[in-house]
Amino acid sequence: MKIENVLVLGASGTVGSLAGGLLAQNGMDVYFLSRTLAGSQKGLARAQKQARSSVIAKNITCGDYESLLEEACGEADWILECVAEDMDIKQALYEKVDSGRRGDSVVSSVTSSLVLEDLPQGRSESFQKNFLSIHFYNPPGKMTACEICGTSKTDPAVVAFMSDFCKTKLRRAVIPVKPTAGFAGNRLAFLLFSRITELAIEHGVEMMDYLLGPYTGRLLPPLATLDLVGLDIHKAIIRSLQNHTSDALHDTIVLPDYVDQMIAAGHLGSKTRGKGGFYKKLESGKFTYYDPETQDYIPAFGPHVKFVETAKDQIHLGLYADAFETITAATGPEAAIVHEILATYIAYGYMLVGEVTDEKDGITGIDRVMSTGFNWASPSLLVHTLGGKDRAIELIESQNLPVPESLRTDTVCQQYIFNAGRYFPAK
Repeated sequence: MKIENVLVLGASGTVGSLAGGLLAQNGMDVYFLSRTLAGSQKGLARAQKQARSSVIAKNITCGDYESLLEEACGEADWILECVAEDMDIKQALYEKVDSGRRGDSVVSSVTSSLVLEDLPQGRSESFQKNFLSIHFYNPPGKMTACEICGTSKTDPAVVAFMSDFCKTKLRRAVIPVKPTAGFAGNRLAFLLFSRITELAIEHGVEMMDYLLGPYTGRLLPPLATLDLVGLDIHKAIIRSLQNHTSDALHDTIVLPDYVDQMIAAGHLGSKTRGKGGFYKKLESGKFTYYDPETQDYIPAFGPHVKFVETAKDQIHLGLYADAFETITAATGPEAAIVHEILATYIAYGYMLVGEVTDEKDGITGIDRVMSTGFNWASPSLLVHTLGGKDRAIELIESQNLPVPESLRTDTVCQQYIFNAGRYFPAK
């Protein structure tokens, strides 16, 4: 097998264009196709901006499905599908691809919200044999995580080859996962996002991102992250998790009505400039925040909570353990929110071991996808920073959450030195 020529379907989108740009940067010839030539050219411009060079254009051919799909399918060693998270749209495109592709070409989807097993149904034997999910994280130029898995009909040799290709040629942090909705990273992150959007109804958007900001181990606050992801994508992932997962915390996954209202009004996040998402930037450069109650944008008020400011000062000095001692010792409604989210993150992260990643790898797979896919301090790093498993278990039990056996038996949190400063920026 070889990968020299790649076809990107959905090249007008962010992930398609930026993943395709990485391939072009690594010397591959890449077709950028979307519904219109203008859309593909927009994707090319985005890829050039990521590469900080216009030179990659020599490796990229832009076009639309109508004029170039048949030619591109016949030449491609790898067909990378990055179109909308809609089963009907994907399957209709797969039907066209199947009739024109070479029998040995690899076909992959970047989906993590749809059921992977269902996507290639009805396609040829060779299509299904060579079909898998290669889930890049956004933006792929900065987030190196790459979750990979096949279906029950995928040739294991294809999964192995593409895993090695992504690791060695594209320098991805490859995480093997099982074909479950959300895989590892989105399964964990969007459970938290779900709860945080719910808490924002009472406490407000600005307060939630203040309480759960970088000092708790994430480079970008959670609702700001959803603006980057896109609220429409958030909804698709939440609905998939509601429909296709079943575990101890399944019933806590919600999509508040106000988020649906934001989507209907076109407030999708960074992709809808001028309309905003949870944040909206004014011409003055100042930010306003969406108010779920009034369904309008309100000025920032600059929250100031004593334990948060103390912990941030300790983080600034590199006193991470002291900062988390401050956080866990704090009382009051704001502290209760932070305790709940930290406990849920650790508990659910360890709960997914064996269900989504290989049990023999322990927490390692979950750790890698959260650190390289979201730039979040991994679950085991938080256990370490809290002072060890006993302290983490105490926090989890205080929230009436189940304590996973994989946490009780974990040794990862004790075995290596963490680069904590990367995930706890001194802001």
